[in-house]
Amino acid sequence: MTSPNPKAGGVGSGNEIGYGSNEAFQGNLVEDGFSVDFLISVVNDATVSAKRKLETLKARRSSISIADMFDMQMLMNHLSQLSEMSTNVVGASNNAIMSMARNVKA
Repeated sequence: MTSPNPKAGGVGSGNEIGYGSNEAFQGNLVEDGFSVDFLISVVNDATVSAKRKLETLKARRSSISIADMFDMQMLMNHLSQLSEMSTNVVGASNNAIMSMARNVKA
């Protein structure tokens, strides 16, 4: 077995995570946080799209077709799914963090 390479995050590099003989391996890169900005932007974009459709329908007044109603229903369904997905992702990460904290306490 070869000795770990300090350039790849091995012994002596100050960061002992993910060392090995493969110089291309970047296991020493550790994520310190969890960003939800992308999730928020996706939900905001879907909200803007639904609001634009409502404004379009409002401008037409009496000439709303069945196709417009189905389109609006699809937009609202998509918005609901994105919102639920974001909530579930944040909830799952919260549960994982709570589990880790519980294990650290014990």
